[in-house]
Amino acid sequence: MLMLAKKMIRYIEKHRLLQEGDRVLAAVSGGPDSLCLLHLLRSLAAHYRLSLIVAHLDHRIRPEARQEAEAVRRIARSWRLPFEGAAVDVPAYRARRKLSPSEASRIVRYRFLLRAAEKHGANKIALGHQLDDLAETVLFNLLRGTGPDGLAGILPCRPLGEVELIRPLLGTTREEIERYCREYELEPLLDSSNLQTVYTRNRIRLELIPHLEKNYNPRLRRSLAELASLAASDRIYFARKAQKIFERVARHKDGKLLVDRAALTTLPAALRGRVVYRALLEYIPAKKIGRRQVEQLLHLAEGEGPARQISLPAGIRARRSYGHLHLFSARSAAEGSFVPQLLQIPGRTASTGGEVIIEASLRRPRELPWPPAAEQAYLDYDSLPGPLQLRSRWPGARFYPQGAPGSKKLKEFMIDQKVPRHCRDRLPLIVAGGEVVWVAGKRIAHPYRVTEKTGRVLVLQLHYLNRKHRRRTDETV
Repeated sequence: MLMLAKKMIRYIEKHRLLQEGDRVLAAVSGGPDSLCLLHLLRSLAAHYRLSLIVAHLDHRIRPEARQEAEAVRRIARSWRLPFEGAAVDVPAYRARRKLSPSEASRIVRYRFLLRAAEKHGANKIALGHQLDDLAETVLFNLLRGTGPDGLAGILPCRPLGEVELIRPLLGTTREEIERYCREYELEPLLDSSNLQTVYTRNRIRLELIPHLEKNYNPRLRRSLAELASLAASDRIYFARKAQKIFERVARHKDGKLLVDRAALTTLPAALRGRVVYRALLEYIPAKKIGRRQVEQLLHLAEGEGPARQISLPAGIRARRSYGHLHLFSARSAAEGSFVPQLLQIPGRTASTGGEVIIEASLRRPRELPWPPAAEQAYLDYDSLPGPLQLRSRWPGARFYPQGAPGSKKLKEFMIDQKVPRHCRDRLPLIVAGGEVVWVAGKRIAHPYRVTEKTGRVLVLQLHYLNRKHRRRTDETV
């Protein structure tokens, strides 16, 4: 059927699916769609100067699968095409990974195709999805709930690792394909599982679409395919737009992804969710990102207050911290607190992890330069209520900041100072007699300030040995 070949060429040219000299791995199950695809690609090989390879995977799901694999091998041999075959026990893989049958089959199939493409140097993998598959997918997505991108159904092409998946038959109906097979006396294999209505997708194909075509719209499949085409165009445009915005409002820092909250929340609604989705893709596989995760992150970004944290799939956390959203791996963020230890006076005291050092010395008031540096503290040594310790905060800790009318919860002071929640346990404290006398690098306690009555001044100097640690504890973004 010359008409179908011309139709496929128009579709290929419209979506730029093939270029001269491509090496194409054709995924062939042996059914009408993939067999028609292989036959058409073979007829167009000279036109595009293609190199073709036939690939077939035995999923070990049905008893007749081994015979089907051998049948595809014979077709490849008779058409003088290289053949790449494999068998994988998909049911066993599914049981180990606790996946649905379709998800397990999809993962195993694409892994096989990628390995086969790499082995044969193919830059394209051709799949036999056609227009009816596209219409069924759109309906399937609508029934289970989807966003605008789900209306695009199956795309004509998309990247898969280092190669590109292409679907040259996506503009061709199942009826046209079956007619083509009859005309060229092709003998496709029939998958009996396609007739079992226990699967939702089969019920859509065998029951729902015929019912809707008979009673509502005889052109339903075409209408759904046209809707998918429009939605795909929008999806591509908005994805590119969201990518450009993401590159502008997000940056990596210290193992985290920081997203500018103000820039994100002022975007149009059509782009906010897409930028958030793009941010999630930095850490979470696309299959694990749904509408719920996007809405969670948007709610976090738009919320009030300085800090809040949520958990996301794949061990990822998101934190609102003043002007930014932070996305990070919970494993990489796990850090302990400082182990309490006595301060050497005079002398140098290092924290247990070696991140900070507190240098202590005793001076006379007249010997001191004023004011102290940001990472220095001047304390009235003789008024301190006991030995000094370097440690982290503890529940219920209070602090009387210099210049304040009285004491407050240490947590409230840290909030006032815009210390992000995730940095508060790593902020060094100098404590005497159970009282915080210096929040290192921030403020000393009012009762232990230097006055005209001070005889000896304890000078404390904070040193960060790990600059990354310093950025974390000073962070106010």
